Amino acid sequence: MVRHAGTFTSGVTRGLLPAAPRVTMGIAALALGAGALPARAQDRPLTADFPEVYRAGGVDAPDWALFSRPGPVGFDGSGNLHVLDTEAPHVVVIGLDGQPVMVVGRAGEGPGEFDLPSDLVVWRDGHFAVLDAGHNAMQVFGTDGWFQRMVRWSARPGSPLTVFAQAGRVMRPDPNGGGIYAQGAIDAMGDIIGAFDQLAGVEPEPRVGVDERGVERIDLSDAVVSAVPILQGRRAPRRQPVDRITPDDLRNAASLPRRTGGPMFFDPEFHWDILPNGTIAYADSSAYEIRIARTDGPERNVIRRSIPPEAVDAGIRSEMIEWEIDRLERSNAQLNAAADDPELRAAMATWDDALRERVENREFFPEVPVIRAIRATWDGALWVQRRGEEPWDDEGPIDVFGRNRQYLGTFPAGTVEMPFAFGPNGLVAFWELDELEVPTIVVRRLPVGLR
Repeated sequence: MVRHAGTFTSGVTRGLLPAAPRVTMGIAALALGAGALPARAQDRPLTADFPEVYRAGGVDAPDWALFSRPGPVGFDGSGNLHVLDTEAPHVVVIGLDGQPVMVVGRAGEGPGEFDLPSDLVVWRDGHFAVLDAGHNAMQVFGTDGWFQRMVRWSARPGSPLTVFAQAGRVMRPDPNGGGIYAQGAIDAMGDIIGAFDQLAGVEPEPRVGVDERGVERIDLSDAVVSAVPILQGRRAPRRQPVDRITPDDLRNAASLPRRTGGPMFFDPEFHWDILPNGTIAYADSSAYEIRIARTDGPERNVIRRSIPPEAVDAGIRSEMIEWEIDRLERSNAQLNAAADDPELRAAMATWDDALRERVENREFFPEVPVIRAIRATWDGALWVQRRGEEPWDDEGPIDVFGRNRQYLGTFPAGTVEMPFAFGPNGLVAFWELDELEVPTIVVRRLPVGLR
């Protein structure tokens, strides 16, 4: 692992499965304009005045647009927006005129019916798939909304925990169709599933492929998904070992909050998206470095801006601990207020003390990471969100890089959110909540230069 200027610099780890394509360590640095960058790059402000195309939702919406909460969305190549309502549950397809094209699915246990759906993937040709924990599968639908096939996440019948391990990780449609690119499952979820298997007397399935800091391609053409690792981002070194969750931990859940080796403050997260040409843009360090990796070969370049990460000093440590404890206390107070069982309340009080102790003893990464999100547009531009004013603030400015990777400018913090989906001809989708927290999906159109 290479370090320079105090920054954790990462590439791609070797040692994937033998059949996996590899991305080599060769780097072609990308110039961001003529001449050298200043000591700290200056932002070129952009204006977020995108014209509205339509909106659907709100308290007075028709039944099809009474969305229960903001959920996964995706455009197809015709500009139709697919919206997964996990509570209904169904998928609403909205045309360019803001009217429903079709509503697909309902609650149930049969093919094409949903039981705990959590994610949605939409291909450019209009096919789409829903990740469904109750079925332990991806359910694939045609462009006409008709159910096509169920692709199981595991050949072994069992708990929906198997597919819950996929929930929350980023999934993107393969631009060439037929499969999806997905972030690896979180290590801890693998531990929990393995521990439950052992409690049930079942031999745990072997853990293969990438973890949550990597990307794999998932084939949906067979009855059971198959995955090929594409790249594995590096993990920052730690002083404290990470404890593995065991069956004994599940038997004594009260011990879990006191475990050592919890999440590290400011641990550089793995951010990524796939571009229309099939390359992957990702960041896995505290620096402003976005690597462009081919999925089938060694070519790669790096986008950089001269925006250094902030060193973590005693003041930042103290503020971060105080902020995290306050966040946990507010969350636990809400759970406690909803708990009717006195024994449960007493157990939660014990957890409060244990969680506070764990937060105060948590390890810190030495720098505050700059990059907080990466999204690729339909045409291949990149939007990169930076940290905000506070070290824990993920809603900072958004930098835009064109298809040839030149820096175009920056949306100042608070002027625009990262879109939930990018579509053809500059379409972008945002969720908005009114004062009653009723959701509305709003579709706008980007100017040509920012697509």
